[in-house]
Amino acid sequence: MDDYKVKYKQIKSEYESYQKITEGKIQELSSSNVQYEKNLDMLSNVILISNYINSNLSSKNIIQMINDMIIGIIGVTQSTIYLQEDGEFVIRATNGTKESIVLNEECVKYIKDHKTFILNSKESITKDEENGIYIHSRIGVPIKVAEKFIGYIVVDHTHYNFLSEFHEIFLNSIASQIAIALENSILYKKIEKAAKCDALIGIYNRKTFYELVNERVANENIKEYAIAMIDFDDFKKVNDTLGHQFGDKVLIETANLIKSMLGPKDIIARYGGEEIILYIDCTKDPNGVYERIDSIRKALYNNYISQGKIKKNITASFGLGFYPYDGETLEAVINCADKYLYKAKHVGKNKVMSSHFFR
Repeated sequence: MDDYKVKYKQIKSEYESYQKITEGKIQELSSSNVQYEKNLDMLSNVILISNYINSNLSSKNIIQMINDMIIGIIGVTQSTIYLQEDGEFVIRATNGTKESIVLNEECVKYIKDHKTFILNSKESITKDEENGIYIHSRIGVPIKVAEKFIGYIVVDHTHYNFLSEFHEIFLNSIASQIAIALENSILYKKIEKAAKCDALIGIYNRKTFYELVNERVANENIKEYAIAMIDFDDFKKVNDTLGHQFGDKVLIETANLIKSMLGPKDIIARYGGEEIILYIDCTKDPNGVYERIDSIRKALYNNYISQGKIKKNITASFGLGFYPYDGETLEAVINCADKYLYKAKHVGKNKVMSSHFFR
């Protein structure tokens, strides 16, 4: 009988030991599962943000959009994205107040070293008493493009110890996405500009000119405008005698001079070859358009272009058309301006010719 009692106690002890080990393993597996679920959620959110970024590259508000997503996904009180622009550290997106997002000395030290930091303090890290915002938990992660420091993400919460290494991993992933977004956005803008602008002169091309003017007339209810056609006099002779490099310099510098004399609503484009076309806003003073264009003509005549030992001025002939007086469509007004341009050529060049308003 005593043997059975000894065996029972032994079996019971072994069972209890096994039970403890099993429960420990279950807890360990449960913790691992929770961590795996968190990691999976984090990965899903990173992919979500990545897809969102890629589908909104052309948006001017992409950084603000990313900042809003950070707030929604992490559930922080506030988030701020800083970018380094022209040597200055500027806020590109935030939902915080001026007082609540203040970077204290400790934060500034980490930022100067381009390091990640986690701050948790029972005393307020920063506060906005007027709005009742007292920050007790903060994480900052650098944004880098190919190891080049370009900014920071700083997120805050009012609860002490709310932010941890898990949030740091997530924010580092988001920082990488922001860096990619900025690179892609810059590339997108370059491609967009290349599609809209003349590769040599840097002003709009003919196709873009038509799109911009038609869009403006349709959307802004424009009642009057002018079109100026410009053709450089004897430009072929310039290319033949002084070379195409000098000819290109003439086109570039002359286009820049004309552009500098235009108003904020005027549009300049290369129409083709050495022809330039202008859309002139004349809703306030249509009778002053002729004088404005003639002042451009005079400026071109007085402008000397130099390259090495070459120094030369170049003249241009101008034709003006007015909407709606010379045509009820953009194409009709351009044809009218083109007609007067060739009249200016035939009567001696270096002139501005227009409709009956200014004969």
